[in-house]
Amino acid sequence: MSINEVSTFYIIKEDTIAMGGAQIMLGLIHNALGTLWLSLHNLEDKRYSIGHKLMLASICYLFVSGTFFINSGSSSITQGISSVFQHMFAIITNIISIFVAIFGLILLGYEFPIFESIGTEYIWSNMAGMMLLQISVMCAITELVIAILVLHWFITAHKIEEPSEEIFSGPSHSHLSSPPSTQPSMLELENVSEQSHPKDIEDENDVTN
Repeated sequence: MSINEVSTFYIIKEDTIAMGGAQIMLGLIHNALGTLWLSLHNLEDKRYSIGHKLMLASICYLFVSGTFFINSGSSSITQGISSVFQHMFAIITNIISIFVAIFGLILLGYEFPIFESIGTEYIWSNMAGMMLLQISVMCAITELVIAILVLHWFITAHKIEEPSEEIFSGPSHSHLSSPPSTQPSMLELENVSEQSHPKDIEDENDVTN
C-alpha cells in the first residue's frame, strides 16, 4: 500500500529579512533604553520623580518588549521559502509583538503628562527622563508598524504544496524469498572442474601416453 505525503511551503518576500533585522535592532535598543531608565531611576532626585511604580513599570516593559521584538525579528528572517512551522511561529511572535507595542504606547503615553507637570523647572533628571520617554515611544511606534507589515506579508504569503515520494506500508520487501537460481549445466561443471584441477588432467594424459 502506498501513501502520498504533501510538503507545504510558503514563499515570503525578500524584504521580510530586512524587516526582521530591524526588529532585532529595535529589541536591542529597547534593552539599552531599559538600562538607561534603570540608571536614571537610581540617580534621579526622588522629589522630582514620576514615582517608583511607574519607573519600574517602564524598566520592566523595555526589557520584556526587547526580548519579544528580538524573537519576532528572528522568526521573520527566512530565506525566501519557509516551512509551516516557521510560518506559524512568525505569525504568533509578530502578533505578540503588536500587543506588546500597543501596551507600551499606552504606558509611555500615560507618563507624558506626568513629566510635563513636574517640568516647570530645569531639572536634569526630568530632561533626561523626557528624552528617554520620547525615544522609547518612537521605538514602540516603529516596532508596531514593522510587526503589522511583516504579519501581513506572512498571512498573504503564497502557499505551495509539493507531493513527496511514495511511502510503501505493509510487509517489508526484504522478507520476500528470492527467486530460485537456475541449475548450472553439465558443460559449465566440466569447465569449472578442469580449471580447478589442471595438473591432475595433465598427469592423466602423460600416463595414457
